[in-house]
Amino acid sequence: MRTPGFRTRLALFFVATLIVVQGITAILGYTVARRELVKEGGRQLAANAHAFVAQMNDLSASVASGVQIMSLDYGLRSAIAASDRDTILSVLRNHGRRVGASRMQLLHLDGSVQVDTAGTNEGRPFAWPDLLARAYDERTAAVAVAGGKASWVVVVPIYAPQPVGLVVASIPVDDALIAHMQQLSALPRDVELATPVKGGYAVMARGTSHSELTAQFQGGNPLPSEPRLTQIAGREYLVLAQPLTQPRGGGAVYAVLGYSLDDALQPFQPVWNAWLALLLLALVAGFLVAWLVARGVSRPVEALAESARRIAGGDYHDAPDVRRNDEIGELANAFRTMGDAVREREHRIRHQALHDEVTGLPNRAAMEDAIDGDLAGSPGEHGALLIVGVTRLPDIVKTVGHALADRLMRDAGQRLCHVAGQHFVGRATDTQFAVWLSGADRAEAIAAAFRMVDALGHPYQEADVSMDMGAAVGIALAPAHGERAAPLLRRAEVAEFAALKSTRGVDVYDPQSDPHRPERLALMSELRAAIDADALELWFQPKLHLADGRVHAAEALVRWHRPGRGMVPPEQFIAVAEETGNIGRLTRWVLAHGIAHAAELAHAGYGVRVSLNLSARDIGDPGLPDRVAELLQAHGVPASAIALEVTESAVIGEPEAALQVLRRLADMGIEMAIDDFGVGQTSFAYLRRLPVKELKIDKMFVQHLAHDPTDRTIVRSLVELGHRLGYRVTAEGAEDAETVAFLGDVGCDDVQGYHVGRPTDFASFVAHLSTRESGGA
Repeated sequence: MRTPGFRTRLALFFVATLIVVQGITAILGYTVARRELVKEGGRQLAANAHAFVAQMNDLSASVASGVQIMSLDYGLRSAIAASDRDTILSVLRNHGRRVGASRMQLLHLDGSVQVDTAGTNEGRPFAWPDLLARAYDERTAAVAVAGGKASWVVVVPIYAPQPVGLVVASIPVDDALIAHMQQLSALPRDVELATPVKGGYAVMARGTSHSELTAQFQGGNPLPSEPRLTQIAGREYLVLAQPLTQPRGGGAVYAVLGYSLDDALQPFQPVWNAWLALLLLALVAGFLVAWLVARGVSRPVEALAESARRIAGGDYHDAPDVRRNDEIGELANAFRTMGDAVREREHRIRHQALHDEVTGLPNRAAMEDAIDGDLAGSPGEHGALLIVGVTRLPDIVKTVGHALADRLMRDAGQRLCHVAGQHFVGRATDTQFAVWLSGADRAEAIAAAFRMVDALGHPYQEADVSMDMGAAVGIALAPAHGERAAPLLRRAEVAEFAALKSTRGVDVYDPQSDPHRPERLALMSELRAAIDADALELWFQPKLHLADGRVHAAEALVRWHRPGRGMVPPEQFIAVAEETGNIGRLTRWVLAHGIAHAAELAHAGYGVRVSLNLSARDIGDPGLPDRVAELLQAHGVPASAIALEVTESAVIGEPEAALQVLRRLADMGIEMAIDDFGVGQTSFAYLRRLPVKELKIDKMFVQHLAHDPTDRTIVRSLVELGHRLGYRVTAEGAEDAETVAFLGDVGCDDVQGYHVGRPTDFASFVAHLSTRESGGA
């Protein structure tokens, strides 16, 4: 969905502001009016409750007066004196109809019913005796509940001249009575008489409205003694309950009055309608005014925005022509000035981004664009990319500093440009130039490379300083070695590294010798997956103790059967693990499985120590001893069940860190051995400090012992030196019986090689041990 423009947003802002202000005003007005209506409603409810009780009292006074007149009737008193029931009954019925009573009763002075127009309780005690005690002193009236109906009960004594009885008039309090009371006064339409029943309240009578006021207070909720807001059928009411006078045992009766806020707000509806109409008119007028104002402001702003888009696309011309004397005019002038400055600055930045600051030649990014453009313009065309390295530049920088080194590289670039002629020359890295020979074949590229070596072969002269550059050239051919600049550059750099090691100083890229070829990268990822999937194996090569002919130790060697490729030589994938940083994960796998196998050998009763190899990175890891200790404890084997082997080169890399780690391992009781002894650079000063108990003579000195007197002399000397230093000596690579016999003669302690036993999987190694112990071959 497209975002509205500035003009529309500005107009909408004005209109939205008007709507928000009017809305807040309306909300405040409604809130204040509603709050005042609630207060007024509460006051009216309280007044109506008192008025209802007062009307009931007036009704009782009227009934009492009527009954009082009846009590003065001579005939009634005579009938009472003569116990003439029929006369009494006739008089009671006549007067009952006159006062609106549904039931009239004549009571003896003892409270028993003498005559009852209902004819049900004659001879029985009166239901509410507490009313009788007060009847002689004051007018007595109360609302009583019987049979689920409410009656206003009025009690009047009869004197002749002494009290001879009491007359009770029961006036039904029903819908008709309440409707009559509403007509005579300002009682609200929402009135109900309710009495408590099990689980709620029962309505016995209600006014002209059927709003179900008590329905909201079922389930044990008490009726409100103060005005309370409640929702009834989606409408808001103020509800108040007023208890009415009732005799003991007559059941509680409440007058429940309601005040409808919706009805109270109805008179304000015309006001709201008028306000809405004014709001709509104001919105229309405001939108028109806002649109005109926004149009006047947005036009120059839109012109500036369009100019900004052109500048973003690289077009710095045709700045907007805004002729105004206000802030927008000043902005337009500043915009034009900015566009000119940005154009000049971008030109300078573009040149700096695509050229080397020292030599002024195109840099690597510009060179890649030029080569890609050339190759894309002529698909399949031949070409050669030469990487020319100034190999002595790092030493020159360290010796004479960057300033002179920069001048040397500037001179080197000029020489290469002179040799390359019209061909593209750029600076690839700090120490390398790149030359693109478009259309050149292999022979032409090699000839050009030797010319460049010759051009850079002359020393750089400055004052009394003369420096050789040490040129080396690597060549990558297109399309044989790549069809884009990036792979050609990378492969030419690989060739340049190879040229450094050659005597000619020139080399052509060879895919077979590239350490970064895709097959090697695939090997890296597959090795990680193999470690995670536990797809490696540990094979074991026995070590023979020459003194007693017993196999007392074995070296654990990791093996990897690559699916679909067969067995991968260990030197290949271990070197890959070293390069990619996965050697730590490989070592953890070897330690875990090697110690687990050592535990199996120990629990099976074979006294064979398992030797495990560590790399240079492993012995620089301070967490290695703790990891080994945890594995030993987890498998329940002593530290003497394993030995750890490290190479001379690993020790010499970081001797202090290695010394700390090796000492912690030795303190745990683990024997340490120096592997491949004799071919590394171990200093005897470091060797003396290492907690090592075994030296393993490298197999290059052992393999030809049977025929080479020089190797015999070297091995004899190494064995004697190791013993004098207090080490046990093991010889690796024993391939025949003559070699083993010579090693025994010179006092070598242990021997390891194909003549003793080839590396085998763990099951075969255990079977070999069983065979030897049982006296087999």
